[in-house]
Amino acid sequence: MDKREAINYLKERLGEIPYLAKLKYNNYEYPLWIRTIRGVVENVFGRDSYEYQMIAEQYQINGKFSEVRQNQYIQNLKRRETSILSIIQTWETLGLETETKRNSAPTETPISSFVDNKKNSISESKANWKAIQEEFGITKTRFGKNINFIKDLFKRKIIFRDVEQAFSLASLGFSKPAVILAGSVIEELLRLYLEHKSITPINNSFDGYIQTYEQKGLLKAGIFRLSDSVRHFRNLVHLSKEETKSHTISKSTAKGAVASIFTIANDF
Repeated sequence: MDKREAINYLKERLGEIPYLAKLKYNNYEYPLWIRTIRGVVENVFGRDSYEYQMIAEQYQINGKFSEVRQNQYIQNLKRRETSILSIIQTWETLGLETETKRNSAPTETPISSFVDNKKNSISESKANWKAIQEEFGITKTRFGKNINFIKDLFKRKIIFRDVEQAFSLASLGFSKPAVILAGSVIEELLRLYLEHKSITPINNSFDGYIQTYEQKGLLKAGIFRLSDSVRHFRNLVHLSKEETKSHTISKSTAKGAVASIFTIANDF
């Protein structure tokens, strides 16, 4: 993923803010959303960059009443939106747009540009899933059937997209954001399956989901250990400083985290 691709990625994530704004302040999706953005921005632009500093700030939700917390959550989302827009506009004004004008053909009409972008996106998606099939032996159709318990079309679309992006990041050597994203996909799949089964988890965390699966015997022992491994990968990426080589996430580890998505999904 280069900087141009990172900007396009941020645009996609920006489009999810209206959906996130409809959720309750204590939802599971917002923390995964912002954590993945941070991982990508850190790896592409660097921890000391303007871009990372714009989205690195931690916001607290700590009011006594749910109405206050909900308002704080919405304000946090608005600040995130402003930060992401600032990054996008800065790059399009000072960097990417200048490069495009220098190298591109005459400007196309907005409609034809939209159609071409959509075609390119579909083509890229097909290429990603073909590569996934070659490496992991699973098709998009097969994966979709494995997660048939997820009926919400928007959530299915987001999961398919995040699987693709986790695979692409891992393939390009962006191991840290790949593991963050793969771990987030697995965490959400585990949560949604418990919800489908009407089972209340021990607590609403990755650890809580894994313990609940073990307690209820919902996953095979080998798959349980695989889920636990991904949780440890996720814990690793939260280190503020990679002090030793053993703390650096390898490309093979990132690929393993992506493979874990398909292994776990196959056991639902």
